[in-house]
Amino acid sequence: MDLYEYYIYQNADQRTKDWFLAGSPFPIAGIIIAYLALVYYIVPWYMRNREAYQLKTFMGFYNLSQVVYCVFLVANLVKAGWRPYYFYRCVETDYSDDPKAVRMVETTWYLMMIKLFELLETVLFVLRKKQNQVTVLHVYHHISTFVIAYIYTKYIGGGMLTFSIVANCIVHIIMYSYYFMSAYDVPIFKFLVAKYKKYITKIQLIQFCLMMANNLLGLNPNCNISRPFLAMYIPNILILTYLFYDFYQKAYTKSKAAKAKQ
Repeated sequence: MDLYEYYIYQNADQRTKDWFLAGSPFPIAGIIIAYLALVYYIVPWYMRNREAYQLKTFMGFYNLSQVVYCVFLVANLVKAGWRPYYFYRCVETDYSDDPKAVRMVETTWYLMMIKLFELLETVLFVLRKKQNQVTVLHVYHHISTFVIAYIYTKYIGGGMLTFSIVANCIVHIIMYSYYFMSAYDVPIFKFLVAKYKKYITKIQLIQFCLMMANNLLGLNPNCNISRPFLAMYIPNILILTYLFYDFYQKAYTKSKAAKAKQ
């Protein structure tokens, strides 16, 4: 119990310890268990004898709201002092109550909230009877980003590692704009979707490479960046890179080879 108290509370960011979902890890674990139960058992059982929901209007609103929210996150980080040199320069977290430092850690909490909300995407797949899209890649990606956002809020709170937040938000602005356009039969949208579809996964892979570089730079012995977090996050980036690359190979490279044979 002493170790639990130390690692979960005493060693955490004291500014966020009483924030919603930023305290004990048990609610986070409960949400993940409920999420897995919903997407693999409860919702498939509910949809067993029902027609697929279309949810076109809701999906359009959801995708657009993701774009707006990601713009808000990046803007908030910039107001808190984030600059492009956070990618390569050792910038340690300011754990003080300085307004900019507090704004930065608040943004990590906002990130956790959107990652929590993004779990809904998998439920929507099942409601639309797109169970084939509930892949290991999709489920692992959503759970891992939610857990990492929790750790950001609870322990990291700022510094050079917030580069990953900015990179992820930029990718999501592009990605959800693409999803929004693909849902509507508008000529210019159809042209852009057809032209840039294959680049979405490439952009995500570039994102992971940049995140990896940022994390490796954080290993500088003279830089006081959380080593336990890096020891967890770097393997996670490697796993995601492998899963997304494997998806890209199956979705685009093999299909291109099949068309060439025809």
